[in-house]
Amino acid sequence: MSGDIPQMLPTHTHAYTSYNLGGQGLSGTWTPDATVAATNVARALGGSFSNTQYQQLFAPQEQKAQPKKEKKVAKDSRRLVEVIIVDPDPNVPLEQAVLYQGERKLTELDDQELFFELDIKQLLADYNAKRTKIVNKSVKERTEYLEPARVRDLKMVVVNVATF
Repeated sequence: MSGDIPQMLPTHTHAYTSYNLGGQGLSGTWTPDATVAATNVARALGGSFSNTQYQQLFAPQEQKAQPKKEKKVAKDSRRLVEVIIVDPDPNVPLEQAVLYQGERKLTELDDQELFFELDIKQLLADYNAKRTKIVNKSVKERTEYLEPARVRDLKMVVVNVATF
């Protein structure tokens, strides 16, 4: 047939499903109409499609694995936790990088509620008084001190010691 005239096919469709073999195969429904459409596109571009190329281009893709979300703590669960707040800036000496390390305590609060229990404004003010006296090692030409830290610059972690 000429490339200028569209190919006519019967209007019925036939579908089948392929099995997923260890993540190698694709699952989906294929119809002759879709195959013809893909073939016509390939001809217009000056090429042709094999069945595997068609499946790779036009098959419904498998859902990608979602990254694991942190487990939500149930409101009624009790746990032994320790709250730690650290400044991750490499210019801060390790001895001074920990802003807060709480005592282990038994709680029913979730992580966010534990952070709101802290007086972060006072912790940050006390820490920034020390931090602004630390020399920034990345500046070689002159002596420059570190800028005050902001809450978003800090790493806050709740360590679950045990869950009951």
